[in-house]
Amino acid sequence: MRNAVFILLSVLAVQLFSQNEVIYSWSGAITFNSAKVNAKMSDTSATIRLVVDDDSTFSSPNFSIYYSVDSSTNYMVSMDINGLAQQTKYFYAVEAGGVIDLSAEDVGSFKTFANGPFSYSFVIGSCIINGEHKVFDVMKNMSPSFYINMGDLHYENPNSGTDINIHRLPYENAVLSKTKFSQFLKNVPITYVWDDHDFSGNNSDSSFVGKENARIAYHEYVPHYPLAFGFGPTKPIAQSFTVGRVHFILTDLRSERYTFQIMKPAQRAWFESECLYARDNNLIIAWMSTYSWYGTGTDNWAFFSSERTDINDFFYCNDIKNLFILSGDAHMLAIDNGINGNFSSSSCPSYSYPVFQAAAIVNGGSYKGGVFSEGGYFMNPDNTVGQFGKVDVYDSGGDSICIAFEGYRVDSTGSALTLMNSYDFCRLLPNTSVFFHGNSLVNSIRIQPNPSNSLNIHFQEKVLLKSIKIYSTNGNLVRIDNANVFTFEYSLTLNELNSACYIVQIETENGIAKKYWIKNK
Repeated sequence: MRNAVFILLSVLAVQLFSQNEVIYSWSGAITFNSAKVNAKMSDTSATIRLVVDDDSTFSSPNFSIYYSVDSSTNYMVSMDINGLAQQTKYFYAVEAGGVIDLSAEDVGSFKTFANGPFSYSFVIGSCIINGEHKVFDVMKNMSPSFYINMGDLHYENPNSGTDINIHRLPYENAVLSKTKFSQFLKNVPITYVWDDHDFSGNNSDSSFVGKENARIAYHEYVPHYPLAFGFGPTKPIAQSFTVGRVHFILTDLRSERYTFQIMKPAQRAWFESECLYARDNNLIIAWMSTYSWYGTGTDNWAFFSSERTDINDFFYCNDIKNLFILSGDAHMLAIDNGINGNFSSSSCPSYSYPVFQAAAIVNGGSYKGGVFSEGGYFMNPDNTVGQFGKVDVYDSGGDSICIAFEGYRVDSTGSALTLMNSYDFCRLLPNTSVFFHGNSLVNSIRIQPNPSNSLNIHFQEKVLLKSIKIYSTNGNLVRIDNANVFTFEYSLTLNELNSACYIVQIETENGIAKKYWIKNK
C-alpha cells in the first residue's frame, strides 16, 4: 500500500512539474469586440488557446482558436480572440493541454471599447529604467482604458545581427519579470512603438545591425495592432487604430531612419493616407511621434527640418485641423497649445496642434528644446521620480470632442502624486459647423480656469450679459441663468452637474457665442 501511494504521488508530481505554464503575458490591440494576448509558455505545445470571461472565476469562458508554441519563438505565442461584447471588462488566462493556468499572477484583464462615440482615458509615457517603481501602481489605479508607451520601454540597448536573443531577453528581463511593471501590464493593455534604446541602442537608426532582429522580437513579444506593412524583418512597425472617434497613428521613427530622412516614402505616404482617412471619416487624429516635434537637437525632428516642414505643409494644405501630438524621449512633462508648433512654409495657412510631451516614466531629467505655452517644461528631478501623462477624451456623440491633458509626477514611495501641468481643448469634427471659433465675439470671451468645478466666464470688456445656457454635448439643456447684468466676469456654482464636457451658450448685447467647458470634481 505504501508503495502504491508513493507511485501515485510521484506521478502527480511529474504531471505538476511538466504542466505547460504561463511565465509572462500581456494584452493589447483592443477593439470593441476583440483583443490580443502574447504569452511565454514553459514548454512546447500544439494546444495553446486564450481563455476570456467577464467573470473572474471563468465560469462561462470564451476560447480562441488553438495555437502552437515551440523554441523557434522562444516559447512566445500571440493569440487573438474575437466576438467579445463591447465596453465589457474581461479576465484572461491561457490554456495548454486542456489545463487553464489560473494562478493569480497569470490572470490578467482588459476592457473592450465602445463601438462608436464614448468617453475614456488613457495614460502615456516613455523612458523606463526601473520596472519596480511605484509609478506603475499609480497609473494602474487610475483605471485607464490603455497605455501608450512612446519608446524606450527599456534601456537594454540591444544590437545584434546574429543573436536574436539579445533583442528578445530585454522584454523579459527589464519589463515582464518586474513585479510592478508586469502587474500594470496585466491590467492595462499596451500600445507601443519603440525609440532608440529599446530598438538597437542609443541614437540607433537603419544602419544598426540589430534592426531585423529587433523587428522579429517585437512581433514575437508585443501584442500589437496590425502592422501597416505586414510583419517582416525589413518592415517598419507603424500601425493605426481607432477608439471611439479618435484615430491613433503610431509612426516608426527609428527602424527606417537614416542620415537625411526619418520616414521612407512608403511610410510617409501611409501616414498621410491615415490622416486623410481620419479627416474624411470625421475623426480626430492622435499622432504618436516618439520624439519631440519641437526638439532643437540632432536626435529629433529639428535635425530633419525639411521633412518636418513638408509634413506641416501637408497638414495645413489638406485641411487637417483636428490633430494633436503625443511625444516621449525628452525626460520632461511639457504641454503646448500649438502656438509654438507651426513649422510650415509661408505658402500654407496655420492651424494649432496641441502637443503633450510625457516622460520620463522613470529616469533622470532632460530637456531637448522647444517652447511650451502651458507653464514651460518639468524635467524629472532624478531617476527616483516618476512622471507620466493622462489623456481624457470627452465624447457624448455630438458635433465635437473635448480632450484634456494632465501631466503627473510621482515620488519614490508612490504616495505623493502631483499635477504638474494641464491643458484642455475642444474640437469640432470636420463635417460640422464652425460657430465655436473664428468670430470676434467668441475670441473676446474666456472660460478660465478650464477644467474647473465652477463656471467662471471672463469678458474682454464690460458687457451686458443677458443669459447663460448650459448644454450637454448631445444637445440637452441642463441649466439656464438669466443674468441681465453689466460685468467683466460672471461665475456660477454648478454642484448639480456631473463631471463632463458641456457647451456654454453666452448671450450678450453683442450676440451669442458658444464655448466648451469641462467640469471636474
